[in-house]
Amino acid sequence: MSKLSRSQRREAAFLLIYQSMLNDDSVEEILEMNIEEFDMQTDDSVMQTVKIVQEYAVQADEIINKYSTTRKIQRIPKICVAVMRLAIYEMDCLDKKEVPDKVAINEAIELCKKYAGDKDCKFVSGLLGSYYREKNAKLGTE
Repeated sequence: MSKLSRSQRREAAFLLIYQSMLNDDSVEEILEMNIEEFDMQTDDSVMQTVKIVQEYAVQADEIINKYSTTRKIQRIPKICVAVMRLAIYEMDCLDKKEVPDKVAINEAIELCKKYAGDKDCKFVSGLLGSYYREKNAKLGTE
């Protein structure tokens, strides 16, 4: 198997996170189905990311609820929630040298462009941007 780029790993993790939100199968079962049906390319880091993002979901959802001024998380499309959970995990938990916050936000927007509608992209961009600005204002890094 060829080595995956960071973007390819992120997209695979996003797809698994999203699909796990839609059904009760384990992530391992979902991955197996994606490999069989779609020849999904993955590596161990993808599964590790998915599991950590799932563990971080409660904290990410609190952030989403705080910064969503127009709707509660239950009314946000699951595809957007999956994208934002992954981006918030990257912003909060990964080394900034590895994945700067602006890269996490940009990659989330790119996933939205590919898998969601234009309004969803604007919503995700606005929410993540607001979170980024407040987070960095508190840290004095913006």
